[in-house]
Amino acid sequence: MKLSLLLLFAAASLFIFIVEIVRRRRLSESYALLWISVAVVGVVLGLARPLVDRLSTTLGVSYGSNLVFAVVCLFLLLFAINLSVHVSRLERRVEQLAQELALRDLDRELDHELDQELDVQTPESGAAEDSGSSAQE
Repeated sequence: MKLSLLLLFAAASLFIFIVEIVRRRRLSESYALLWISVAVVGVVLGLARPLVDRLSTTLGVSYGSNLVFAVVCLFLLLFAINLSVHVSRLERRVEQLAQELALRDLDRELDHELDQELDVQTPESGAAEDSGSSAQE
């Protein structure tokens, strides 16, 4: 009975925590749905402990808590792999954006240098025309 109450309390606390961090926009909705599902499963496990014990006996696991622990470990492993894939995708995107930004900065710098060269050449060519016309007179 104490374990069931503890699971219910932990699941309810997780649910409240997830709703709060989504409200503060610190967690995206897709991950929030995942963690809310975890909280719901926690509530179900808290309420249906005899079902877990029967399932564990059917699967040949000595205790229901061992089965829950194994499932939680598997879930966390899969979630870690999912996050690794997501981080890898983001790293590639950051690298691509950094390269695009570097090319844009280089392009701007070259345009700026070209504009400066044109500005420097324009007055000289005007001065050369003036001196050429005064030499002809």
